[in-house]
Amino acid sequence: MATESRSASAAGIIIPADVIEAARRTIGVYFAPISKADPEANIKDFLDLSKSLKRAEIVQRYTPLCGKKLLEVGSGFGTNLAVWINHFDVDGYGIEPGGEGFNEGYAGSLKVLAANGIDTSRVRNAFGETLPFPDETFDIVYSANVLEHTGNPEKVLAESFRVLKNGGILHMEMPNFLSYFEGHYLVFQPPIFWRPLLPWLVRYVYRRDPTFAKTLRTQINPLWCKRTIRRIAAAMNCRLELISLGEEIFLERLSQAFRFETQIVAVHLRPVVAALQKLNFRNWVGRLIIALRGHYPIYLTVRKNCPGRTDCNPAA
Repeated sequence: MATESRSASAAGIIIPADVIEAARRTIGVYFAPISKADPEANIKDFLDLSKSLKRAEIVQRYTPLCGKKLLEVGSGFGTNLAVWINHFDVDGYGIEPGGEGFNEGYAGSLKVLAANGIDTSRVRNAFGETLPFPDETFDIVYSANVLEHTGNPEKVLAESFRVLKNGGILHMEMPNFLSYFEGHYLVFQPPIFWRPLLPWLVRYVYRRDPTFAKTLRTQINPLWCKRTIRRIAAAMNCRLELISLGEEIFLERLSQAFRFETQIVAVHLRPVVAALQKLNFRNWVGRLIIALRGHYPIYLTVRKNCPGRTDCNPAA
């Protein structure tokens, strides 16, 4: 077996073989009965370093990455941090707790950083609800597909804004449970307005174990995001400017050759997206889905702008 895997397309980042094996026996094994996807395909998608460059493209619509001090909430196996530190000269940090299905992420991230000559103290073993950093530390707080797995997503957002500098950008990718596709089980769903609905669908319609579905924070949707940002802003006595929920990205993707982030999702959705695109004259299908609050995923982008502060250094 090779001792390491290298991806020249993602700034030459090395993923050690034992990290790949750890991901296989945790992420791969854990999600196999949930998604019914091939574990090897799942791991290939999960550790695909090109995703980090695609994610950087999206972040840089709103703020440059180069030279910025960034926190990734839920940094997983450290692949985003390694690519961004190496390729964009990001002053990057991450937090990653142990947890069901993800319990080797923190240890794996230390190995990934070490293999790429990056200080391993940049990743802390911590939870998003209690970030171990002082107020107003970071120019950017980033997260991808993490908030729905947290114990208290509103607290995670509040903590993220606490450690964000005045003028800084919060950018988080998350599922929209008012959409029509569930990305963990890779199944179609109606909009979720009632938390027990998803476990019921998983158990009685798709005949799978609903235990994981019961852990998902299915209250997350565009309406929840707007209400939560308003509550946090009021509690902080601070202006939080909602820049986007990702609607423009959704419209762009529907109007051109669709780019799926992972191949296992592409397998399930490519025929559906192709059919929608044929009907999508002047993007009317996309605009209808957005009007129904059903676009997927949510890219929550918010600027912290607190009047009267003297540390304002706008990130965009």
